[in-house]
Amino acid sequence: MTTEFSYLTFSVFEISDFNLFVDTVKVIFKKQLITGKAEIYSEIPNPNGWVNPQSGGSHFPKFSCWQNKIYPDKVFFISNYEDGLSNVCRIIQKHLRCNIITCALSNETETDNPFFKFYFSNSNLEERLIQAYKEDRWIFYEEGKPLSFENLDYYKRRRITDRLNNNIIKEYMIRLGIDINTIDAQIKAGIVYVRKKW
Repeated sequence: MTTEFSYLTFSVFEISDFNLFVDTVKVIFKKQLITGKAEIYSEIPNPNGWVNPQSGGSHFPKFSCWQNKIYPDKVFFISNYEDGLSNVCRIIQKHLRCNIITCALSNETETDNPFFKFYFSNSNLEERLIQAYKEDRWIFYEEGKPLSFENLDYYKRRRITDRLNNNIIKEYMIRLGIDINTIDAQIKAGIVYVRKKW
């Protein structure tokens, strides 16, 4: 995955059956697809084209999902919304009853409001959320039971930017067996969902 971004949000579904994932998306968006308000294209996506998503929610949502040869038991998800279409991801997860991870990374030198997020929800929908972000000031927030791979000493650091940042998120993902740099490599199947009308 590219390291040249201001902002990046993506999700990882722990599921090996890509066809089941696609069928679930089709069920969720059945009405929009039947009425021609949305289309799904089977194609190998370019995830790097989805970095720096547009802010606000007035534009038509689009998202891309793919599976690669490196992580055959995972499906990756990226969208054109800053929040990563988190509500859509949760709906998909509830249908599939699988684990999901959502990460948000920022380049602090290129954005006025950096936002860092690590979210995990298991198949029982038990959630863990950690965030560090800047509005008028830096804010650190956590919710849910800490996971076994977390380093809780990080959250005691004085500077909020040292409690959760790109490096810590990447470290946690490595502990979960995922190297962010390779999630877009050797893609073997993918789809792109495009909303065309409201």
